[in-house]
Amino acid sequence: MEYELLFFTPVSNEDKIDSIKKEITGILESLGGKLSSEFTDIGKRKLAHPIKRDTHAFFSFVRFVLEDENRNNIPEIGKRLSLSDKITRHLIVRADEIGKPIISQGIRFGEEKIEKKPRGIKVEKKPEPAPSAADREKETETKPKASLSELDEKLTEILEETPG
Repeated sequence: MEYELLFFTPVSNEDKIDSIKKEITGILESLGGKLSSEFTDIGKRKLAHPIKRDTHAFFSFVRFVLEDENRNNIPEIGKRLSLSDKITRHLIVRADEIGKPIISQGIRFGEEKIEKKPRGIKVEKKPEPAPSAADREKETETKPKASLSELDEKLTEILEETPG
């Protein structure tokens, strides 16, 4: 089965990257793995948060094949990589879970363009004009109030009309 190993090292180890690659190759081969591609250097990237006081790191990845009888060595590979003081972090995933490497598709990291979805149409709401003094006077005019006796008469008429 094919796997992909992504790792990053402190920027201070960038000049030692060749020795780190040889060390990783030795670990993989000692546990039954064979490199299926060359190491691909992604380059120096800013980390989301500092790790061991480093804010930048040098990223690289490689694909390797591990036969089914050696499949149980994945945790041991991870353990040996974790014990290396030259490698800050690493990740091993099955290659069939991630598809083809992005680098081989001709896309460089950081250059991929993402289309933005259009948000809704913005409609500007115009403020309503304040009512004039004449309009306010019309609103304040009210109908004359009916007397209680008139209300009682209307109520009795309504009740008499309603069958019930």
